[in-house]
Amino acid sequence: MLTSPTATLAKKELKRFGGGAAEFKLVPELPSFEISRQNGKWLFAAPNDVELLYAVYDCAERFLGYDFFEPGVENFDPAQVQHELPQGVLVPARQIKIRRCGFIQEFPFDPVESPLIFDFMAKNKLNYLLVWMKYYDDLSPELKEYAAIRGITIESGHHNFEYLIPVDKYGKDHPEYFATRAQDHLDKEIPGVNHVSRQLCTTEPGLRQEVAKQLLAYQRKNPELTRLGLNPNDGFGWCECPRCSAYYTDDDDRKFHLPSARRYFYAEKAYNEFITAVAQDIHRENPDLALNFFGYVNYSSPAPDFKLTLGIAVQYALYWRCVKHDLFSDDCPTNRGFLRDFLAWEKSKAGGEFMIYEYYMGINFYMSLPLLFWQRMFDEFEFYHQHQVDGVLTQFQFGHWSSYGSNYRFMAQAARGENFAAALQRFYERRFGKYAAEAESFYNMVAEVMKSFEDCHIPTPASLFSRISVEQLEKLLPPARRLARKLPNIRPAADLPCWVRYLIRFKKLYDLETARTITPADMEQFITWIKRQRKHKVLATEKVLHYIKLWKEDVEAHRICRFFDVDWPAEFRRRRQNIKLS
Repeated sequence: MLTSPTATLAKKELKRFGGGAAEFKLVPELPSFEISRQNGKWLFAAPNDVELLYAVYDCAERFLGYDFFEPGVENFDPAQVQHELPQGVLVPARQIKIRRCGFIQEFPFDPVESPLIFDFMAKNKLNYLLVWMKYYDDLSPELKEYAAIRGITIESGHHNFEYLIPVDKYGKDHPEYFATRAQDHLDKEIPGVNHVSRQLCTTEPGLRQEVAKQLLAYQRKNPELTRLGLNPNDGFGWCECPRCSAYYTDDDDRKFHLPSARRYFYAEKAYNEFITAVAQDIHRENPDLALNFFGYVNYSSPAPDFKLTLGIAVQYALYWRCVKHDLFSDDCPTNRGFLRDFLAWEKSKAGGEFMIYEYYMGINFYMSLPLLFWQRMFDEFEFYHQHQVDGVLTQFQFGHWSSYGSNYRFMAQAARGENFAAALQRFYERRFGKYAAEAESFYNMVAEVMKSFEDCHIPTPASLFSRISVEQLEKLLPPARRLARKLPNIRPAADLPCWVRYLIRFKKLYDLETARTITPADMEQFITWIKRQRKHKVLATEKVLHYIKLWKEDVEAHRICRFFDVDWPAEFRRRRQNIKLS
């Protein structure tokens, strides 16, 4: 008899949705859930309790008139209820393409919003959440249980060198733990931007032992955790002590120069050895604890002799990838470098896991600008499946669901092996009802804007706004307004005019910036407008305002905006293509 909290929730939810009589059955050999009708009642079969819960939510969307597009909202349309259903299998068990799929949370947990996110994840069959340790520390036992019942594995980690080895605790007695840089006195910060983080000396033996000790103590404090992350602080600033420097060469192809003239090394060899040493120490005491780490920016490749062994997992970040082309496109000079790193990680697998860290939501200053990943997502997930990828995670913000919620939905469906054409049709029909054709026309117009330039597109505002016109964006406003008038209570339709007006305003300010005629008053008007849009789910308001206010500071100081340099990320990737790792 199925009495676990998860199975109990599945039965309770089916009753709440008005599903009627049902039988729940565990069939371990199934690859995923299966939904059938037999003698006028539902039959849900699945390999485990979580898949039974997924089956109920899938049934509610496919047959009972519900749609779970947005956290905290259950749209019900009685016209979508299917009253006459045939006997037999309605939804066959399908092979799951990516077994770990979910979110990266870069903000604190919230007692109101976090349950909504967990609920959304379960309803969309997302099962993994990567969070900062400093935020997990504040997660209540009740919310931990709430997530666990819904099948969500939480990994605590992210950029956590500073969390594990804080300078105020270790700096005096163990200065050898911290990175030394040959030219610290030249590291003048760009106002508001920190490219040089305080890293650790990853080759220091005592540090490796202390980090392992701290991770084990953290897990004992949080015994529910089965996966911990160990990752450098965000940014560069790697150690240049004599021991660490032995990993670097004097070849210019092994360094990258930012506009500020700092020099940085590729650090994967030192970092990979650090991970291996810490993992060995951890697994001697707790062999079941997984240690996760990043492949990111200047440590994005595995060292030639590194192996992803059992109990460790890489999360390879596709930071500054081209979004105009598939990751595996031979015609894309930007993604070619990413593909090379991707294949190197695949080759390094030796019992460990290979995951992808994606940005389906626009990062940093790109937030809420267009990113229509839909078709590409399904194509790339199939590619990932063929190349032994174990998971795909993406960053998200609660406040911009109308901009990127569709990406999260399609990501989840691609991971489950659904058909793209069917998923797309379902999106338009369930979100926009009888106005589905108008919605499809609108999104096709947005896609045409993105297709209007042929070159690679690294998602920065300059890359987009330097290649499109205000007139192209203004053509989007009339259809956006029509959809909002017809569906005033349905997202994303209700928020489309806000989204388009944001694009237009941003583009106009960019043009003023590049013409060097922008004024602080222009910036203040934009800030005021953004604050008025809080009722819409278009902008992660506080995050966007943070960047806009920094831009305003540059305007006030008569400086070129610090965020509009699109060339150095592209150059970083181009140079990396020619690196011979040693």
